[in-house]
Amino acid sequence: MLEWQSALTKREVIILRQRIALERVPLQWLLPLVFFLDGLLYWYAAPNFEASDTVQHVGMVKWIAERGELPLQSADHENLYGQEASQPPLYYLLMAAVWSAFDASDFEARYLPSPFVVVGDPLLLGNKNLVIYKQVYPPDLSGSSLALYAIRLLSLGMGAVTVGAVVQSARALAPGRLGVWLLAGALTAFNPQFLFISASVSNDNLVNMLAALLAWQMLLMLRDGFRTRRSLLLALFIALAALTKLSGLVVGAIVGLAALWVLYRGRDWRGFAILCGAAVAFTLVIVGWWYIRNLQLYGELLGTATMLDNFGRRSISPGRLFLEEFEGLRVSYWAVFGAFNIVADEVFYRAMDGLTLIGAGGFVVFLAKTIGGDSSPTPTPSAIKREGLFSPQRHRERRGDLLEGIGFLVVMLALGAGMLLWWSMQTWASTGRLLFPYITSASLLLALGLRALRIPAWLAALPLLAFSVAAPFLYIIPNYDHPSAVEGLPESATVADARWEDISLTGYELPGRREWRAGERIPVTFYWRSRAHSPLAYALVLSLLDAEGGVISSFETWPGWGTMPHPWMELGVDYRDDYVMEIPAEAAGTADLQLEIRWYVFPEGPALEAVLETGETLASLRLGLGSLAN
Repeated sequence: MLEWQSALTKREVIILRQRIALERVPLQWLLPLVFFLDGLLYWYAAPNFEASDTVQHVGMVKWIAERGELPLQSADHENLYGQEASQPPLYYLLMAAVWSAFDASDFEARYLPSPFVVVGDPLLLGNKNLVIYKQVYPPDLSGSSLALYAIRLLSLGMGAVTVGAVVQSARALAPGRLGVWLLAGALTAFNPQFLFISASVSNDNLVNMLAALLAWQMLLMLRDGFRTRRSLLLALFIALAALTKLSGLVVGAIVGLAALWVLYRGRDWRGFAILCGAAVAFTLVIVGWWYIRNLQLYGELLGTATMLDNFGRRSISPGRLFLEEFEGLRVSYWAVFGAFNIVADEVFYRAMDGLTLIGAGGFVVFLAKTIGGDSSPTPTPSAIKREGLFSPQRHRERRGDLLEGIGFLVVMLALGAGMLLWWSMQTWASTGRLLFPYITSASLLLALGLRALRIPAWLAALPLLAFSVAAPFLYIIPNYDHPSAVEGLPESATVADARWEDISLTGYELPGRREWRAGERIPVTFYWRSRAHSPLAYALVLSLLDAEGGVISSFETWPGWGTMPHPWMELGVDYRDDYVMEIPAEAAGTADLQLEIRWYVFPEGPALEAVLETGETLASLRLGLGSLAN
């Protein structure tokens, strides 16, 4: 009997056989597939321009495709590409080739920025869409819109490769620990923010993929030493990542440190020389021209100082940065959608906080057990075939391999977070998606901690999967969908007949008159009908007024809370339009709280009079809500 078998109990043999059966199932490829299918929901739910900096990323792709050259950094903020002209261009070059395969001549007619959008403030209700879309759902798969959806599909594929690389990294670091790599993969694949960004036009997706591949190959190098083919792959990935985003340089630097450690450990000068030579050669050939261009145009290697000069510098202390912006960084690692203006329910973030804290505590326990020698999993056949008998010496070697890999993952995450902190102290950059190049480290270390506390992988993975599937329907689609057409007014609606030129209010629903309190929200519903096709877009103004007509709160929008200008409405059809009026926390009391409805011709007027059924004209229509307590 083999040495390792003699030490196994009957129960352990049963567990071993179960793991053998699971290992024969290609589950490592199932997670990327599930991720891709899940990501299609985000691809569908989020319109083309509704992710962080997507407009500027699209501007880069469009410029390169149409002009055949890279744009110059400029202080002219009217350029569609904006600050992204400072970015290394590999993603944009690849996607420009895709763009060129489609007829995108209709782009200017489709790109219609909303003047009412609220960017970066998820607490304000409504007006979430950066762009107004004549057709939102189902997506319009024609012209430039189709080109963007095709690019987003390829970007989603990059996300699937990232998930696969995370899983393979876990398998390389902890062979035989099925729960670890399932959990590490799930924490990546079912992260709603990662799904949302992966389904958007963003160079983040390419650098995330390359960084994950680098981390995987680095762990294999730490385990097996230098291999010529792997060294060539590492060198290629380093160069490609450097030409994609500056965070690729951070991951490349960690690979360099790992190579130095492998050299120190094994004295394999030849293998080290091959890796270094290939890295230098690939970088010179693939990236060198970019650095030379920056030196010629801006007098600097990376072009970052020029970007800061053009788009804004700031100086903020680490302590103040932590106090003021850590909350946004924390939640946006897990789920902040749109233009940083759509958030999930607070209970989700609390759950993720709890999961992270438990995982961090478990990671400390894991390290203590590993250093103390209690870390070996039940062996699997592939591990036995690759590593031989589990002698005490080999056990110590495997523990050393594990600690080495963990050490470099910790350094990668720490250096990546440190660089993000440094960059955020110079400009506004404290967003969680910028940590995704290091998601292999974050997910794998968290998975090790959770498994050290014997938390089943499914206990974290299944709820996260369920939430990631539900999030597009709960938070994304409702903020971009057009108002729904109704066949007739519901019984709960009050019939009205007020008209502002070509649009009329046929009914409304208000809560019963009562005493309201500061900080409360008042749900209101209107039913609009377009009576003629007008070339003019009417803007809607909704206000809460006190007894003297003073404005308590107010906002402007299109119908559908910013999603659908009235010329797009079908004639003679009633559209249900829901809003929530917020009473400011500092609002003073009033005996007569009123809701005022006004329309004006966008953008500069004139104001439209309300014409009632009786023929009476009013400057605005006011509806009573009750009173506001002092």
